[in-house]
Amino acid sequence: EKGNRKIISKAFESLQSNYYGIEMLLRQTPYAVINLIGMLVYGVLIAIYVPYILIILVLMTVINYFLTKKANIYLLKTKNRLNDDFVEKYYLSKDSTNPNYGKDIRLYNIGKWFNELFVKLTRNRIKATKDIEQKFFFANLSNTIFLFVRDFSAYFLLLSLVINHSIDLTTFTFLIGIVAGFSMWLNGFTSAANHLRSSTISANEYRECIDIKSITNFGKKIDKETLKYPLKIEFNNVTFSYPNADKPTLDNLSFTINPGEKIALVGNNGAGKTTIVKLLCGLYRPTSGTIKIAGIDIMDFTSDEYMKLLSVVFQDSEPLALTIEDNITCSKSDEVNKDKLWVSLEKAGLEKKVLSLERLEKTYITQLVDLSGIRLSGGENQKLMLARALYKDSPLLILDEPTASLDPIAEETMYLQYNELVHGNTSIFISHRLSSTKFCDRIIFLDEGEIVEEGTHQELIDLNKQYREVFDIQAQYYVEGNENEGH
Repeated sequence: EKGNRKIISKAFESLQSNYYGIEMLLRQTPYAVINLIGMLVYGVLIAIYVPYILIILVLMTVINYFLTKKANIYLLKTKNRLNDDFVEKYYLSKDSTNPNYGKDIRLYNIGKWFNELFVKLTRNRIKATKDIEQKFFFANLSNTIFLFVRDFSAYFLLLSLVINHSIDLTTFTFLIGIVAGFSMWLNGFTSAANHLRSSTISANEYRECIDIKSITNFGKKIDKETLKYPLKIEFNNVTFSYPNADKPTLDNLSFTINPGEKIALVGNNGAGKTTIVKLLCGLYRPTSGTIKIAGIDIMDFTSDEYMKLLSVVFQDSEPLALTIEDNITCSKSDEVNKDKLWVSLEKAGLEKKVLSLERLEKTYITQLVDLSGIRLSGGENQKLMLARALYKDSPLLILDEPTASLDPIAEETMYLQYNELVHGNTSIFISHRLSSTKFCDRIIFLDEGEIVEEGTHQELIDLNKQYREVFDIQAQYYVEGNENEGH
């Protein structure tokens, strides 16, 4: 949701440096406390000897406080404008140096465009900051003027007392030191307080972010050991709409996946396949309706317990810049089951690749952390993510386009191993290639968020409707390809 994204980006901005936001708040708090104590001690001494000087000092400080407060109110009003520029600049600085985009940046000369856009955003930021600084300028100027007036007034009054013989030179020297000390502590406290007020604006945005109720922190304690396995999955009248969407992605959808069943979700782009998976994973909440696992509403689980039920391979997963072992096990080295790790690599078809590496499973992915790291191909990345899912060995296995980056031979090998991969667990398989669906117990064909056909591969072929039409179109390209190779 756009509103939440803005809240998150503001919170991130509040952490960007130790001269801003939360870190500035932490730095200035001790200064404010120390200066407050010094100011109170010296203030008591001034109140005893020359109370009217204290009134002048405090009065001018109060005026400066309100001027600075006005500037902070303006800063709060302009935070959205500043944040929009910050988000775009952060995106540009991060992605323009991302090795994954290096080829496109060079081939299409995007670097020049990035640079021009970065300069434009910097100028916008400077202009917005200039307006804010002008507001603080008057507060800072008044503080400088008041500092002169405060000291001049105090020293003038003390000199008058000496001239009138109301105090001697020793007392005059003592009081000058007290006034100078009080002025120093007062200036220090005022400066720290001003920084605290402006930093509190950012700190409040961070607090607002962490106070957002997470949709994944749902449920109560349910022990997964008490569930009946294999798992049964039920979608009951589930409707889901993305924010500001014209119509629901899923509309009153109901279906059941029986315990241990292998289901294929197929359909054209935008049919709702991945949305179903994200709902089942608890990443989205249904607009209406319920989703049950083993007869229990998924919202009745705690997030941590529910995630233990799922092993998922998404088509767009990216490995972390850690070792192959770290990526697969997501565990500390002393907690890794080595035998299970290598079995997962073998089943995912990545064992030979890892064995060919000098550091084996301890090899780093990319050179971001270790210069001896390697970069895996798209297909190898998907195999790595599959190995991660197999290592987790959860009772529900979800494969979202797991063969999208695999070559036909590797894809066929994976299909032949599919029964072994799921080994009796309930599984959901999403694919655009309908040739893969013949390995599943049942196929659900989706169109615009609704189930239009359902059955085995052969049953849907015999039905001779949408599934058969798409299957024949895909098969035609393979047939034509073979004919062309023969000429």
